Amino acid sequence: TVRGSRVSSKLTASMIDGADYLAARAAKKREEHNPTGPVVAFSGGMEWHDHEQLFERLDQIKRRIPSMVLMTTAMNKGADAIAAAWASSRDVKLVRMMLERRHGNKAGFLRNDRIASLRPVEAVVCEGSGVQIDFARKMRTAGVPLHVFRRNEQAPMQPARSRRA
Repeated sequence: TVRGSRVSSKLTASMIDGADYLAARAAKKREEHNPTGPVVAFSGGMEWHDHEQLFERLDQIKRRIPSMVLMTTAMNKGADAIAAAWASSRDVKLVRMMLERRHGNKAGFLRNDRIASLRPVEAVVCEGSGVQIDFARKMRTAGVPLHVFRRNEQAPMQPARSRRA
């Protein structure tokens, strides 16, 4: 009697033990919620519109780190939303590190600590508030290569197109 799994050979078909099948399936499901790869941290202000500038820099990073996981500070507009759109368009795994609101005004700073504890290999920060200043400071202290973008370096905002047909 055969116990366990066997891969196929020239003479036999694959025989996969049910427990091995379920374990592999569970591991795949866990991978969806626990992506592996080097973490690139991203934090940016909500008043950000220059997507081309950020797409270009994130593309450069992805060329150097093809298996990267992008971790953002989970804002729904501005720089974080641009980074999330980039990740979606480039098939890059995205982790959104949400605020723990129970911490009140300290929540953003504590989130920065949690991101720093994951030891990112690179970080991008777009000028925003004191939370982004703290994020940049923590990344520098940890020795993480840092790309800083300032609001005044953005391309001018394009006027909204009219919706007339």
